Amino acid sequence: MRKTRISKLKKLLNFKIKIKPMKKLILILIIIPLITLNTTSCINDDDVSKDPIDQLPLGTQTGENTFGCLINGKPLSVSNSREITAIYQGGVLQLGGGEENSNEDIDITINLEAPLDIDTSYDLTSYPNYISKFRKILNNVNCSYEYLDTYEGSIKLSKFDRVNYIVSGTFEFSTVTDNCETINITDGRFDMKYIP
Repeated sequence: MRKTRISKLKKLLNFKIKIKPMKKLILILIIIPLITLNTTSCINDDDVSKDPIDQLPLGTQTGENTFGCLINGKPLSVSNSREITAIYQGGVLQLGGGEENSNEDIDITINLEAPLDIDTSYDLTSYPNYISKFRKILNNVNCSYEYLDTYEGSIKLSKFDRVNYIVSGTFEFSTVTDNCETINITDGRFDMKYIP
């Protein structure tokens, strides 16, 4: 009985693969794309830019539903329509974006009152007409920076299309509040379809 098992094991270890030419071709056609895919994914990992600005969405004006900025030098890039807001109702444009993960929640909100023109810089410290606010929850510590906490900042609309409901532009602001770090938001950009 034991000799039978050993002989079967030897046969299994010494077998030779006999593949017919057609099966060999199919096998090659399956293996080559897998190797190429693996190599390509490794190359793409190396191609990711280390520059935070390169990790922000492009400054488009086509309603791509993107929102991004640097927060104290760290990129925030939002392209998930659940995490961005753009509404223009009652003469007020409210827009913003953020992200939420297991230990951090970030929200940026900007409000602008009509009249609104493109290529005009609006001062985000001009409460109540042009305002911004920032909120960050990190490890259950809530830092809310209200409108009056913004001490400098501006927003400029590059597109405000009232027919196709597209709003695009750039922004930056700095804000501070007690018991939380100073927040400097730079290189902000957005391109969103708004709700009329």
